Amino acid sequence: MVKRILFTAPDTYHANLHEAYGKRPSCSFRPVFEPFISSALLPPGATFLPFCNELESYDYIICTSIMAVRALASVEVDGFLLDGKIIAIGNDQNAVHQLLGVSTALPYAKPSLMGIIEALEGDSLLKTKRIAVLGPKYNGLPVPPTITHFQNALNATGAAVSYVYCYRITAMSEEYYAETVEALRNGNISAVAITSGGEAYVLSKILRFAASQGEPINVPVYSFGPYTTKCAQEAGLDVTGTSPNHYSFADFIDYLETKI
Repeated sequence: MVKRILFTAPDTYHANLHEAYGKRPSCSFRPVFEPFISSALLPPGATFLPFCNELESYDYIICTSIMAVRALASVEVDGFLLDGKIIAIGNDQNAVHQLLGVSTALPYAKPSLMGIIEALEGDSLLKTKRIAVLGPKYNGLPVPPTITHFQNALNATGAAVSYVYCYRITAMSEEYYAETVEALRNGNISAVAITSGGEAYVLSKILRFAASQGEPINVPVYSFGPYTTKCAQEAGLDVTGTSPNHYSFADFIDYLETKI
């Protein structure tokens, strides 16, 4: 039987997943894509447009995901106001170059939120800097502990920090739980691959829904990296394995090939 892995990442990342998988024509499994969370830009009001009007006053602009980069691209701000200020995670730096046409700050920071903190702490004048963090509002999801930990660590640096909402992350509607349970229960899915804490939270709810029907599901769960694993465990999930290299989807697929 063909082994299939259910990838639960939002559809904004499906192109990157398809590309990484397509470079491995002899891959031992086939992917199934079902987003457990979705991302969408917020209307450019509230805190986002006021932030855009004050770009010159910020020393660093932290984009917590590719969606934050897309939010900046959507308002077509002048590149000279952004050049050398934007801090992005891992491969999201490529999106900064492609969508905004500017260089990034701290390009060698480890590809995680806490990697950004570590890199920022190398700035001896950090306490004098003004930093904007472009991030999401959560709809139907708790704020992941990794986000809270990052915010607490950033606030503790002494820099002046502003948190700017520019996109929304929404959980899969509960009306789709039964269909997902059926897909997991029929044995055609060999494992579930999660890439964020939000996906882990939704998966935990789906598995609890299955258990409430008297037919619990035991399916191996593989995590993109340690931060995702921590969120999954706090959501009550048993994580079968965690990718040791969490820098790209290509690394994740390589890891999954060794496990499935």
